[in-house]
Amino acid sequence: MPDQRQRGAFLTVVAILFAVLAVSNTTKALQFLMNPSHLGIVIFGVRFESVLANVLLGPLLGAVLAAYAYGLWTLKPWVAPLSIVYAFYVPLNLVLFWYRNIGPEIPPLRFILGYLAIALTGSIGTALYLAYHREKLART
Repeated sequence: MPDQRQRGAFLTVVAILFAVLAVSNTTKALQFLMNPSHLGIVIFGVRFESVLANVLLGPLLGAVLAAYAYGLWTLKPWVAPLSIVYAFYVPLNLVLFWYRNIGPEIPPLRFILGYLAIALTGSIGTALYLAYHREKLART
């Protein structure tokens, strides 16, 4: 009888990408110091443009994403509710950011659509995958 709890390629790739995203968010203050005009952590559509805000909020969001990556990697059952919360957070964050940041620096529509496709696949796609493959999550 095959093990139903194998992570599979999709969850493996997504877990690795969330781990990379966790490192990226944790180092937002360093990224911000290197190029403050384009970087800074964005939470609920607000780009935080101070080093202190990025030092505090970057690791906080990075820890959440690291926990998400760990939960996906180890197939923990608590990762399913986290995936749902994150699936709602990402589109809301993107819409609020693009709504609040109207100006000449807006990226081209092609970039926005590509970014949306990747972001929504990572957030909503993972939540849907976990919803349809609950048997893969450990019961302990």
